[in-house]
Amino acid sequence: MVMATTATPSWSMARPPRCVAATASISPSPARNTWRRGFWISSVCRRRFRHSESPMFSMSRPRILLAASALVAALLALAPAARAHALYDYGDRNATRIAALLTPSAGREDGFHMVQIGDSHTAGDYFTDYLRTELQQRLGDGGIGWAMSMYASGQRLARVGYEQEGWELVNSRNAGEADYPFGGLIAQGTGVGGQLTLKTKSDDSPRQNIVMVVSQAAGDPPLHIIDADSEVLDVKARRADGAWSEATFTARLPFIVTTEGSPNTRIGGWWMRGERPGAIVSAVGINGSELSQWDRWRSGWMDDLALGKPDLIALAYGTNEAFRTNLDPREYRRTLETAIDQLRARFPRSAILIIGAPESLSSLKGGVCGQRAPSLNVVQQEQRAVAKEKHTLYWDWQQAMGGGCSMRKWVAQNLARKDGVHFSQEGYERAAGDLLAGLLHLRGAAGSR
Repeated sequence: MVMATTATPSWSMARPPRCVAATASISPSPARNTWRRGFWISSVCRRRFRHSESPMFSMSRPRILLAASALVAALLALAPAARAHALYDYGDRNATRIAALLTPSAGREDGFHMVQIGDSHTAGDYFTDYLRTELQQRLGDGGIGWAMSMYASGQRLARVGYEQEGWELVNSRNAGEADYPFGGLIAQGTGVGGQLTLKTKSDDSPRQNIVMVVSQAAGDPPLHIIDADSEVLDVKARRADGAWSEATFTARLPFIVTTEGSPNTRIGGWWMRGERPGAIVSAVGINGSELSQWDRWRSGWMDDLALGKPDLIALAYGTNEAFRTNLDPREYRRTLETAIDQLRARFPRSAILIIGAPESLSSLKGGVCGQRAPSLNVVQQEQRAVAKEKHTLYWDWQQAMGGGCSMRKWVAQNLARKDGVHFSQEGYERAAGDLLAGLLHLRGAAGSR
């Protein structure tokens, strides 16, 4: 309990001789007796000199408790409230629009589409699937969203599975120059007739309006598609000069794509949107990737992203950069600034979210916290600094974990894996719950810092 210093009893300032003598005569005693003797002396003095007591000591016990409670309540009111989430709005000009899109409204015709681009934390689709499930419960199922061109080892989509024969994958992370579209993964025909099947992992499979990112050369035959309703479609790219463009059709999963031996036909990915408005959350990730690898994608890759009509674009990089021992802070900052400038220029109505790198350890051993990735502090500092400079949304993943020195605790609780880098499904879902709370908070307090 907090007591004001001005409440000192007046008798302690000008104590009569007999009280002073009584107090001075007490020699040091065991702790269990000190309080009792002091209380007895105080009681005697108060009984003898009630006329000199301060108003506080003349109050009844209930009134004292009431006054103390009021004082504590006042102090708590002055203290800053604990944050319920780790999302910060550093002045994103489209935050208010996102808040409106996240507010359920009967009869609305527009949906909400979040596109998260990143590394393995995104490529597993556990984090994003939690957001997808929760937002679709609130706003309705707007569709599947992004699907990579074909199956890639180590990659996972929560709602889409693949079967393929006669197609090969070209990955921008470890392959050479190949004019990569958005996402950095290409399904390419091998020159013989091949089949590529996209199938749903859920029991319900509503029809999807599909935009295929595709490249075909002059003379390439149409792609032959058969969907779950046995509907047969022949689909060609909008352009036939080898450049990336799109082809649109409507189908129900699963559907089979057949090529008649066209080695020049390439598929870069699929955008899928339902026939009714609602929430869509797309995960576009590559294991081991860094933000700088955008430079390997074709110069017009943002045209591919535009086909998905994103409302919120989240950049979830930083973990792989954090393990670099020679990371140049200025170069990393310029890369992040350039990416945001390019996105803002191409998508003026989209909000930008920087997802801060979570705590990651190069070793679980060492001290009480383990050994942090060598450049993690630099990455986290630059991410927040750029978010402030460029006025974006920023989510502090490490704060959502409980702050620094949290990874070992998460490993012990089976929320993170023993590599000290990746999370379990439960860990990804818990972290995503924090971001979700922040996004929904924008609905009631857009512009909060």
